[in-house]
Order: sequence, then structure tokens, then C-alpha cells
Amino acid sequence: MAGVHMTTTTELEGTSVFRRTKDVVCRSVGAESILVPIRNNVGNLDFVYTLSPVAARIWALIDGVKTADAIVDEICAEYDADRDTVQADMAALIHDLAGVSLIARVG
Repeated sequence: MAGVHMTTTTELEGTSVFRRTKDVVCRSVGAESILVPIRNNVGNLDFVYTLSPVAARIWALIDGVKTADAIVDEICAEYDADRDTVQADMAALIHDLAGVSLIARVG
């Protein structure tokens, strides 16, 4: 996948900042959050992504301002989760989202 340049999905620079691309919308359907890429105002249902509650929270925190470390800290506090686990899971999510052009690195 093209996108974020990381050597593995478990490495993520803490000072990295990401933003959501404008060509995607997030919708809540029941208890799930779904990302739908939008091209020319048309949803492409061939590429719909379902997010876990934690992944949906990370998506909400990706704002083009917060660093990866700040997002990890917030997720750890909200979910009382282990930092190494959150970092690894977030790195994998960032890698996947960047690989399909749903987020981009700022700067």
C-alpha cells in the first residue's frame, strides 16, 4: 500500500500529525462507524470501511493538529489501555487509512 512511510506497521513517529482527507465521510450506523470515500459527491460503496469503537475514536481525534503521541495519550486515558498496545494498534490503523488515502500526513 502507498501512503505513510513506515518500516513496519508497529512504528509511528510520535510527533507525526495526520489529517482526514476531504473525500471521505464518517457515518454512525447503530453501534458502528463507517467510513465512505466520496468522489465527485458520490459514495463509492465498493470501498466502505467499518471502524471499531476505538478506531472510530482515533478517527475523530485525527484533526490535523494533534500529534500521534497526543492521540495515543488520549486513547490510553479514555480506555485505560496499555500504551504499547495502543501505539501498535494506532500505527496499524494509520498505515491502513493512509494506504487508501483516507488520511494524509501534515507537513
